[in-house]
Amino acid sequence: MTLALNRVVIVGGGSAGWLAAARLRAEYPESLSVTVLESPDVPIIGVGEGTWPSMRTTLQKIGLSERDLIKACDASFKQGTWFKQWRTGALDDQYQHPFTPPAEFGAINLGEFWSSMSGTNSFAQTVTPQADAVMQSRAPKRPETPDYHFLLNYGYHFDAAKFAQLVSRHAVEQLGVVHCVAHVERAICDDNGNLKALELREGAAIEADLFIDCTGMRGLLIKSMMHGEWRSLDRVSSNNRAVVAQVPYASPEADIASCTLSTAQDYGWIWDIGLQSRRGVGYVHDAQYLSEDAAADALRAYVSSTQPGFDVGNLIPRTINFSAGYIETPWIKNCVAIGLSAGFIEPMEASALVMVEQAIDFLVNYWPTDAAALPLLAGRFNQKMTTHWQEIADFLQLHYVLSERRDTPYWRAVADRSRCSETLQELLAIWQFKTPWIDDIARVDALFPAASYQYIYLGMAAKKPKAVLPRSKQDMAARADQSLHRVREASRALVGDLPSHRALLSSLHA
Repeated sequence: MTLALNRVVIVGGGSAGWLAAARLRAEYPESLSVTVLESPDVPIIGVGEGTWPSMRTTLQKIGLSERDLIKACDASFKQGTWFKQWRTGALDDQYQHPFTPPAEFGAINLGEFWSSMSGTNSFAQTVTPQADAVMQSRAPKRPETPDYHFLLNYGYHFDAAKFAQLVSRHAVEQLGVVHCVAHVERAICDDNGNLKALELREGAAIEADLFIDCTGMRGLLIKSMMHGEWRSLDRVSSNNRAVVAQVPYASPEADIASCTLSTAQDYGWIWDIGLQSRRGVGYVHDAQYLSEDAAADALRAYVSSTQPGFDVGNLIPRTINFSAGYIETPWIKNCVAIGLSAGFIEPMEASALVMVEQAIDFLVNYWPTDAAALPLLAGRFNQKMTTHWQEIADFLQLHYVLSERRDTPYWRAVADRSRCSETLQELLAIWQFKTPWIDDIARVDALFPAASYQYIYLGMAAKKPKAVLPRSKQDMAARADQSLHRVREASRALVGDLPSHRALLSSLHA
C-alpha cells in the first residue's frame, strides 16, 4: 500500500526553519501542507549571518526579491573573507578568500605560474579583480544590475532575526505555509518508532508524515526524542565560545566592508561583519584558555583599534556557547534535523547556512511519493551530510595548521598537524611541491572547490611552492601572462567604475 507524505511539520523557525518551509511549499504547492511550529519561549540566536553565493539561488527559488532583502534585513553584500594576522600575527599579514574564482579557472592553474613570479602582490590580487575591489570597499555590481546578477560574485550579510521575519512573512502570505506559535511538550510515536504527533503545551496535538527539527542547538526532536548520536569535532576546532556585540558606525556615511573581516587573536579570532546600520563583531575562542571577561576586554580593544573615538564602555557583549560536532544520523525514521540541530563547527567561512541549503535541496530533489522510501533516502541523506561535515572540518582546520603562530598555548594546539585527518595530511604533503588544483577535489558535489583551497593555501603560504612544470604547461606561460594582464586591467577598471558598497546599498533603497 502506498502511504503518501503530504503533511510536514517544522519545529523551530529561524533561518533554517523558514527557508525549509518556503522551499518545500514553493516546489510542491499542490501536494504538501507545511506547518511551522515556533515556541513563544525560545528566541533565535540572531547574531547575524553570512552566506555563500548559493543563497542567491535559494532566494530566487522561493520568489523573494533581492531589494526586499536589502531593505528589510539591514543586509549588505559579501564578496568573501579577508583574513588578517593569521599566519604570523604581524599587522601586514593578510590575505583574501574571494568568491570569484581565479581567471580562466579550470583551463589554467594560475597558481603554478604565480608561484614562479616575483613581486609582492598576493595570490588573490594577482588572479582576480575582486581582491582589489574588496580592499577599496567597492560593491560587486552597479545600481542598474538586475537582482541576483553580478559583476563580481557575492553572497550576503544580514540581520538573522530580520531575515527570519522576512522569509516567514513571505512563506505565510505568498506560499501558504501555516504558522503556529506553540510549545512542544512531548512526542507520540507509533509501534515502529516513527513520530506520529507532537503534544503541545497549549493542549492540542499536531500530526504529520515528516517532522523537521530546526530547534537549533537544543535538537529537541533529533536529540531528545529520536536519540541521534553526537559526534564531536573538537579535534578540528577547540573553539567553543563567542563573545559578541553590535557596534554602530561612526557616521551614516562610513564605509561598509564588502566582505567578512577575520582577525586572528591570541586565543582565537574576531569576526567583523558590516551591515547597513552597524557592525557585528564576535571573538571566537577556546574557553579553556580565556575567560569571558578577558574575551570581552579583547573585543573592546579590537573595536577601539578599528573605530577610534568609539566609547567602548557602551559596548554590551553577550556570550554564546557552542560545541563543534554533528549528529551522525540527522535523518532518523521520519524526522530530519536541519540547521544547528544537525551540527555546527564554528562561524569561520559561514558554513552554517550552506548546510541548511544542502539539506533542503536534498529534500526538494528526492521528495518521496511513498513512505516506504524513507529508509533508503535517510541513508543517502545521512551519508551526504556526514561527508559534507568532514569536508568542512578539513577546510576549516586548514586555516589553523598553515599558521606559523606559536605564541600562545592556543596556537600551539590548533596548529598541530597531527590533529588533521588523513585526507588533509595527504593534501598538505602533496601541496609542498604542487599547488592545489581540481584533481585534488574528487567529488563533483564538494562544498569547497579547488579555487577555495588555492586561496587559503597560497594566501597562507610562507613560501611559494616550487613546482616543476611539464613542457605542455610551460607552453601555456604566454596564455597565463595574458590572463593575468587582463586581471590587472579589470581591477583598474572595476575599482574606478563600481560604486562604493554603501552607495550601492543606498541606491537599492530608492
